[in-house]
Amino acid sequence: MLWYAIQTKPCKELSVQAVLDEAGFEVYCPRIRRPLRRADPRLWKEAALFPGYLFARFDFARDYPRLRWKPGLVRVVMSGATPLAVTEAMLASVRQIEKEGIRHLIRPVRWKPGNRVRVVQGPFAGFEGRVSMTLRGGDRVRILLELFRRQAALECDPGLLLPLASVGGR
Repeated sequence: MLWYAIQTKPCKELSVQAVLDEAGFEVYCPRIRRPLRRADPRLWKEAALFPGYLFARFDFARDYPRLRWKPGLVRVVMSGATPLAVTEAMLASVRQIEKEGIRHLIRPVRWKPGNRVRVVQGPFAGFEGRVSMTLRGGDRVRILLELFRRQAALECDPGLLLPLASVGGR
């Protein structure tokens, strides 16, 4: 039997896990503690590592028909008509992330509106712009890029940006 990723309805990972557990499937829903947004930064809540997804081990040909219509389950992740199996190595990596928690992954965002930045990775690498605002509790930044003498908004991970002062002292 192989592991498969299963997509759930939003915020239904735990209820789908309970239904599949009850039906006799081996289910794994990685959880982590995340800081509460707009609240005391010392307060944390437990949340799904992959919101809207969990993993289940089953024999696809035999078990899919009885698994498919469980409440809250959207689909088994597939490529065309082929279900995508998740390797044990991948699950070991996920378990390691879950064990270590998210504290080491959180980087405080220090971007302030008006800061000049350069994109260092991705399709906009090398483009410069100004920070417009931080989004979604500080895990994303909206910047205004100067493209073809016009400004275009781009939302990106703060790790993709460098302040221009540290890029070359401009």
